[in-house]
Amino acid sequence: MAFCYAFHELSNGFSFEEQLANFADLRKNERLNSQDLVQIGIAYDAFIQDNNNTQAIVDLVNNNNVSALTMHFLGGPWGNTNSPSKLDQLGLMNSTTPIVFSHASYVTTDDAELLRKYDQYISTTPESEMHYGHGHHYNPLIQDQSALGVDTHFTFSTDIITQARIWLQSTRLRFFYQALDNWNIPRNNPMSANQAFTLATRSGALALRRPDLGVLATGNKADVVVFDGDSPNMLGWSDPVAAVILHSNVGDIRHVMVGGEWRKRDGQLVTKQNRTDVQTKFLESAKRIQKIWLETPLPEMQGEFGGLSHVEYVDAFTVDAVRGNGTGY
Repeated sequence: MAFCYAFHELSNGFSFEEQLANFADLRKNERLNSQDLVQIGIAYDAFIQDNNNTQAIVDLVNNNNVSALTMHFLGGPWGNTNSPSKLDQLGLMNSTTPIVFSHASYVTTDDAELLRKYDQYISTTPESEMHYGHGHHYNPLIQDQSALGVDTHFTFSTDIITQARIWLQSTRLRFFYQALDNWNIPRNNPMSANQAFTLATRSGALALRRPDLGVLATGNKADVVVFDGDSPNMLGWSDPVAAVILHSNVGDIRHVMVGGEWRKRDGQLVTKQNRTDVQTKFLESAKRIQKIWLETPLPEMQGEFGGLSHVEYVDAFTVDAVRGNGTGY
Protein backbone atom coordinates (compact mmCIF):
# COMPACT_ATOMS: atom_id res chain seq x y z
CA MET A 1 0.00 0.00 0.00
CA ALA A 2 1.04 3.65 -0.16
CA PHE A 3 2.67 5.89 2.41
CA CYS A 4 1.97 9.40 1.11
CA TYR A 5 4.57 12.00 2.00
CA ALA A 6 2.83 15.30 2.87
CA PHE A 7 4.27 18.41 1.23
CA HIS A 8 3.15 21.73 2.72
CA GLU A 9 4.30 25.14 3.88
CA LEU A 10 5.56 24.90 7.45
CA SER A 11 6.49 27.52 10.04
CA ASN A 12 9.21 25.44 11.70
CA GLY A 13 11.93 26.16 9.13
CA PHE A 14 11.55 22.91 7.18
CA SER A 15 11.34 24.50 3.75
CA PHE A 16 9.54 23.12 0.70
CA GLU A 17 12.89 22.61 -1.02
CA GLU A 18 14.13 20.59 1.96
CA GLN A 19 10.96 18.50 1.84
CA LEU A 20 11.60 17.73 -1.83
CA ALA A 21 15.15 16.63 -0.97
CA ASN A 22 13.91 14.54 1.95
CA PHE A 23 11.34 12.87 -0.33
CA ALA A 24 14.10 12.02 -2.82
CA ASP A 25 16.14 10.45 -0.03
CA LEU A 26 13.17 8.42 1.20
CA ARG A 27 12.61 7.01 -2.28
CA LYS A 28 16.11 5.55 -2.07
CA ASN A 29 15.55 4.12 1.41
CA GLU A 30 16.29 0.41 1.61
CA ARG A 31 13.28 -0.21 3.88
CA LEU A 32 10.97 0.86 1.05
CA ASN A 33 12.91 -0.65 -1.82
CA SER A 34 13.51 -4.05 -0.24
CA GLN A 35 9.78 -4.93 -0.15
CA ASP A 36 6.56 -4.18 -2.03
CA LEU A 37 4.18 -4.05 0.92
CA VAL A 38 4.50 -0.27 1.41
CA GLN A 39 5.28 2.08 -1.46
CA ILE A 40 5.73 5.84 -1.43
CA GLY A 41 3.19 8.36 -2.64
CA ILE A 42 2.48 12.08 -2.36
CA ALA A 43 0.00 14.13 -0.33
CA TYR A 44 -0.51 17.80 -1.24
CA ASP A 45 -3.33 20.16 -0.33
CA ALA A 46 -2.50 23.37 -2.20
CA PHE A 47 -3.25 22.66 -5.86
CA ILE A 48 -5.37 25.81 -5.93
CA GLN A 49 -2.14 27.82 -5.66
CA ASP A 50 -0.57 28.27 -9.08
CA ASN A 51 3.01 28.65 -7.85
CA ASN A 52 6.40 26.95 -8.01
CA ASN A 53 5.50 24.53 -5.23
CA THR A 54 2.46 23.23 -7.09
CA GLN A 55 4.44 22.91 -10.31
CA ALA A 56 7.11 20.96 -8.43
CA ILE A 57 4.47 18.49 -7.24
CA VAL A 58 3.00 18.17 -10.74
CA ASP A 59 6.48 17.44 -12.09
CA LEU A 60 7.13 14.87 -9.35
CA VAL A 61 3.94 13.02 -10.23
CA ASN A 62 4.47 13.18 -14.00
CA ASN A 63 8.16 12.28 -14.02
CA ASN A 64 8.35 9.61 -11.32
CA ASN A 65 6.74 6.29 -10.56
CA VAL A 66 4.61 7.58 -7.69
CA SER A 67 2.32 4.95 -6.17
CA ALA A 68 -0.48 7.35 -5.21
CA LEU A 69 -1.46 11.01 -5.01
CA THR A 70 -3.91 12.17 -2.36
CA MET A 71 -5.39 15.44 -1.17
CA HIS A 72 -8.32 16.84 0.82
CA PHE A 73 -11.30 18.03 -1.19
CA LEU A 74 -14.63 19.04 0.33
CA GLY A 75 -16.40 21.53 -1.93
CA GLY A 76 -19.63 23.36 -1.13
CA PRO A 77 -19.22 25.89 1.71
CA TRP A 78 -15.75 24.47 2.41
CA GLY A 79 -14.41 25.64 -0.97
CA ASN A 80 -13.35 23.83 -4.11
CA THR A 81 -9.63 23.60 -3.39
CA ASN A 82 -8.08 20.43 -4.90
CA SER A 83 -11.16 19.46 -6.89
CA PRO A 84 -11.01 16.94 -9.76
CA SER A 85 -11.67 19.86 -12.12
CA LYS A 86 -8.59 21.67 -10.81
CA LEU A 87 -6.39 18.59 -11.14
CA ASP A 88 -7.73 18.05 -14.65
CA GLN A 89 -6.60 21.59 -15.55
CA LEU A 90 -3.13 20.64 -14.30
CA GLY A 91 -3.12 17.51 -16.47
CA LEU A 92 -3.05 15.10 -13.53
CA MET A 93 -6.38 13.31 -13.81
CA ASN A 94 -5.26 11.34 -16.84
CA SER A 95 -1.87 10.41 -15.37
CA THR A 96 -0.84 6.84 -14.63
CA THR A 97 -0.77 7.69 -10.92
CA PRO A 98 -3.90 6.72 -8.94
CA ILE A 99 -5.47 9.77 -7.30
CA VAL A 100 -7.54 9.55 -4.11
CA PHE A 101 -9.67 12.56 -3.12
CA SER A 102 -10.35 12.55 0.61
CA HIS A 103 -14.02 13.24 1.44
CA ALA A 104 -15.36 15.08 -1.66
CA SER A 105 -18.38 15.92 0.48
CA TYR A 106 -19.97 18.31 -2.02
CA VAL A 107 -18.66 16.83 -5.23
CA THR A 108 -20.30 18.35 -8.31
CA THR A 109 -21.72 16.50 -11.29
CA ASP A 110 -18.80 17.76 -13.40
CA ASP A 111 -16.29 16.42 -10.90
CA ALA A 112 -18.13 13.11 -10.69
CA GLU A 113 -17.96 12.80 -14.46
CA LEU A 114 -14.18 13.38 -14.36
CA LEU A 115 -13.78 10.69 -11.71
CA ARG A 116 -15.63 8.20 -13.90
CA LYS A 117 -13.86 9.27 -17.08
CA TYR A 118 -10.36 8.83 -15.66
CA ASP A 119 -11.17 6.08 -13.11
CA GLN A 120 -10.04 8.06 -10.08
CA TYR A 121 -11.53 7.57 -6.62
CA ILE A 122 -12.96 9.26 -3.55
CA SER A 123 -12.15 8.09 -0.04
CA THR A 124 -15.36 8.44 1.98
CA THR A 125 -14.67 8.46 5.74
CA PRO A 126 -18.13 8.32 7.37
CA GLU A 127 -17.26 8.68 11.05
CA SER A 128 -14.77 11.46 10.37
CA GLU A 129 -17.13 13.41 8.15
CA MET A 130 -19.81 13.24 10.86
CA HIS A 131 -17.39 13.94 13.72
CA TYR A 132 -15.82 17.05 12.17
CA GLY A 133 -18.98 18.32 10.53
CA HIS A 134 -17.62 18.01 6.98
CA GLY A 135 -20.67 16.12 5.82
CA HIS A 136 -20.87 13.72 2.88
CA HIS A 137 -23.89 15.16 1.17
CA TYR A 138 -23.37 13.87 -2.37
CA ASN A 139 -21.10 10.89 -1.73
CA PRO A 140 -23.91 8.31 -1.94
CA LEU A 141 -24.38 9.31 -5.59
CA ILE A 142 -20.78 8.54 -6.64
CA GLN A 143 -20.18 5.25 -4.82
CA ASP A 144 -19.12 3.58 -8.05
CA GLN A 145 -15.90 5.65 -7.76
CA SER A 146 -15.56 5.49 -3.99
CA ALA A 147 -13.91 3.44 -1.28
CA LEU A 148 -14.26 3.62 2.49
CA GLY A 149 -11.52 5.05 4.68
CA VAL A 150 -10.88 5.97 8.31
CA ASP A 151 -9.13 9.39 8.19
CA THR A 152 -7.73 10.45 11.60
CA HIS A 153 -6.84 7.37 13.61
CA PHE A 154 -6.21 9.30 16.84
CA THR A 155 -9.75 10.71 17.04
CA PHE A 156 -12.18 7.76 17.01
CA SER A 157 -12.52 4.11 15.98
CA THR A 158 -9.95 3.02 13.42
CA ASP A 159 -11.44 -0.17 12.02
CA ILE A 160 -12.98 -0.32 8.59
CA ILE A 161 -15.85 -2.54 9.79
CA THR A 162 -17.23 0.33 11.88
CA GLN A 163 -16.93 2.70 8.93
CA ALA A 164 -18.75 0.27 6.64
CA ARG A 165 -21.60 -0.20 9.11
CA ILE A 166 -22.00 3.54 9.76
CA TRP A 167 -21.97 4.25 6.03
CA LEU A 168 -24.41 1.47 5.18
CA GLN A 169 -27.02 2.49 7.73
CA SER A 170 -26.71 6.25 7.23
CA THR A 171 -27.02 5.82 3.45
CA ARG A 172 -30.04 3.56 3.86
CA LEU A 173 -31.68 6.15 6.10
CA ARG A 174 -31.01 8.97 3.66
CA PHE A 175 -32.86 7.23 0.86
CA PHE A 176 -35.56 5.86 3.18
CA TYR A 177 -36.37 9.47 4.03
CA GLN A 178 -37.22 10.15 0.39
CA ALA A 179 -40.30 7.99 0.94
CA LEU A 180 -40.92 8.74 4.63
CA ASP A 181 -40.83 12.53 4.20
CA ASN A 182 -43.77 12.21 1.80
CA TRP A 183 -45.69 9.98 4.26
CA ASN A 184 -44.95 6.85 2.25
CA ILE A 185 -43.35 3.58 3.30
CA PRO A 186 -40.27 2.34 1.42
CA ARG A 187 -40.62 -1.27 0.24
CA ASN A 188 -37.04 -1.86 -0.91
CA ASN A 189 -33.58 -1.68 0.61
CA PRO A 190 -31.55 1.21 -0.90
CA MET A 191 -28.14 -0.33 -0.13
CA SER A 192 -27.01 -3.88 0.62
CA ALA A 193 -24.45 -5.32 3.01
CA ASN A 194 -22.65 -6.69 -0.06
CA GLN A 195 -22.20 -3.16 -1.41
CA ALA A 196 -20.82 -1.93 1.92
CA PHE A 197 -18.44 -4.90 2.01
CA THR A 198 -17.22 -4.08 -1.49
CA LEU A 199 -16.55 -0.44 -0.55
CA ALA A 200 -14.56 -1.63 2.46
CA THR A 201 -12.43 -4.14 0.55
CA ARG A 202 -12.24 -4.40 -3.23
CA SER A 203 -12.93 -0.73 -3.94
CA GLY A 204 -9.98 0.38 -1.83
CA ALA A 205 -7.69 -1.82 -3.88
CA LEU A 206 -9.11 -0.55 -7.16
CA ALA A 207 -8.69 3.04 -5.97
CA LEU A 208 -4.95 2.35 -5.90
CA ARG A 209 -5.15 0.35 -9.14
CA ARG A 210 -4.18 -2.84 -7.36
CA PRO A 211 -6.46 -5.58 -8.74
CA ASP A 212 -4.29 -8.10 -6.87
CA LEU A 213 -5.67 -6.84 -3.54
CA GLY A 214 -9.03 -6.86 -1.81
CA VAL A 215 -10.25 -10.22 -3.11
CA LEU A 216 -9.39 -13.88 -2.49
CA ALA A 217 -8.16 -15.34 -5.78
CA THR A 218 -5.30 -17.45 -7.07
CA GLY A 219 -2.24 -15.33 -7.77
CA ASN A 220 -3.35 -12.38 -5.65
CA LYS A 221 -1.63 -11.06 -2.55
CA ALA A 222 -2.19 -13.22 0.51
CA ASP A 223 -4.04 -10.63 2.61
CA VAL A 224 -6.53 -12.60 4.69
CA VAL A 225 -8.74 -11.79 7.68
CA VAL A 226 -10.33 -14.73 9.55
CA PHE A 227 -13.34 -14.09 11.80
CA ASP A 228 -14.53 -16.24 14.69
CA GLY A 229 -17.99 -17.31 13.56
CA ASP A 230 -18.66 -18.86 16.98
CA SER A 231 -18.36 -15.57 18.91
CA PRO A 232 -21.55 -14.60 20.82
CA ASN A 233 -22.51 -11.85 18.35
CA MET A 234 -21.80 -13.92 15.20
CA LEU A 235 -23.05 -17.33 16.32
CA GLY A 236 -25.65 -18.73 13.94
CA TRP A 237 -24.55 -16.78 10.89
CA SER A 238 -25.60 -17.92 7.43
CA ASP A 239 -24.48 -15.08 5.15
CA PRO A 240 -20.77 -14.42 5.81
CA VAL A 241 -20.80 -10.92 4.31
CA ALA A 242 -23.85 -9.84 6.31
CA ALA A 243 -22.31 -11.41 9.42
CA VAL A 244 -19.15 -9.30 9.06
CA ILE A 245 -20.84 -6.03 8.09
CA LEU A 246 -23.84 -6.16 10.46
CA HIS A 247 -22.70 -8.20 13.46
CA SER A 248 -18.93 -8.36 13.84
CA ASN A 249 -16.44 -6.23 15.71
CA VAL A 250 -12.64 -6.23 15.73
CA GLY A 251 -12.67 -8.59 18.73
CA ASP A 252 -14.08 -11.28 16.45
CA ILE A 253 -10.97 -11.28 14.27
CA ARG A 254 -8.89 -14.36 15.08
CA HIS A 255 -6.19 -14.19 12.41
CA VAL A 256 -4.77 -11.58 10.05
CA MET A 257 -2.32 -12.31 7.25
CA VAL A 258 -0.72 -9.44 5.31
CA GLY A 259 1.47 -10.16 2.32
CA GLY A 260 1.66 -13.82 3.28
CA GLU A 261 2.84 -13.13 6.87
CA TRP A 262 0.80 -13.48 10.05
CA ARG A 263 0.18 -10.15 11.78
CA LYS A 264 -2.40 -11.56 14.18
CA ARG A 265 -2.66 -15.22 15.17
CA ASP A 266 -5.11 -16.88 17.54
CA GLY A 267 -6.37 -13.49 18.69
CA GLN A 268 -2.89 -12.12 19.52
CA LEU A 269 -0.86 -9.54 17.62
CA VAL A 270 2.28 -10.89 15.99
CA THR A 271 4.96 -8.21 16.38
CA LYS A 272 8.63 -8.14 15.50
CA GLN A 273 9.33 -5.85 18.45
CA ASN A 274 8.57 -6.29 22.14
CA ARG A 275 4.99 -5.08 22.56
CA THR A 276 5.57 -3.74 26.07
CA ASP A 277 8.47 -1.61 24.83
CA VAL A 278 6.35 -0.27 21.97
CA GLN A 279 3.51 0.61 24.35
CA THR A 280 5.88 2.41 26.71
CA LYS A 281 7.33 4.54 23.90
CA PHE A 282 3.86 5.21 22.54
CA LEU A 283 2.59 6.48 25.90
CA GLU A 284 5.62 8.75 26.27
CA SER A 285 4.93 10.27 22.85
CA ALA A 286 1.18 10.52 23.55
CA LYS A 287 1.68 12.50 26.76
CA ARG A 288 4.18 14.83 25.10
CA ILE A 289 1.90 15.50 22.13
CA GLN A 290 -1.23 15.89 24.28
CA LYS A 291 0.57 18.48 26.43
CA ILE A 292 1.47 20.51 23.33
CA TRP A 293 -2.13 20.57 22.09
CA LEU A 294 -3.60 21.32 25.53
CA GLU A 295 -1.31 24.36 25.75
CA THR A 296 -2.12 25.56 22.22
CA PRO A 297 -4.85 28.27 22.18
CA LEU A 298 -7.97 27.41 20.21
CA PRO A 299 -8.53 29.44 17.02
CA GLU A 300 -11.02 32.28 16.96
CA MET A 301 -13.83 31.29 14.61
CA GLN A 302 -15.48 34.59 13.81
CA GLY A 303 -16.58 36.23 10.58
CA GLU A 304 -16.01 34.63 7.19
CA PHE A 305 -14.57 31.16 6.80
CA GLY A 306 -11.31 30.91 4.89
CA GLY A 307 -11.83 34.25 3.18
CA LEU A 308 -14.92 32.96 1.36
CA SER A 309 -17.56 35.66 1.00
CA HIS A 310 -20.99 34.80 2.39
CA VAL A 311 -19.63 31.71 4.22
CA GLU A 312 -19.61 32.59 7.91
CA TYR A 313 -19.02 30.81 11.18
CA VAL A 314 -22.29 30.19 13.02
CA ASP A 315 -23.41 28.19 16.06
CA ALA A 316 -25.00 24.80 15.45
CA PHE A 317 -27.96 23.69 17.58
CA THR A 318 -26.88 22.09 20.87
CA VAL A 319 -28.95 19.22 22.23
CA ASP A 320 -30.28 18.75 25.78
CA ALA A 321 -29.74 15.19 27.03
CA VAL A 322 -30.85 15.42 30.69
CA ARG A 323 -34.04 16.28 32.57
CA GLY A 324 -34.24 19.52 34.53
CA ASN A 325 -31.42 22.03 34.75
CA GLY A 326 -28.41 21.69 32.50
CA THR A 327 -28.00 19.83 29.23
CA GLY A 328 -25.49 17.11 30.12
CA TYR A 329 -22.98 18.63 27.71
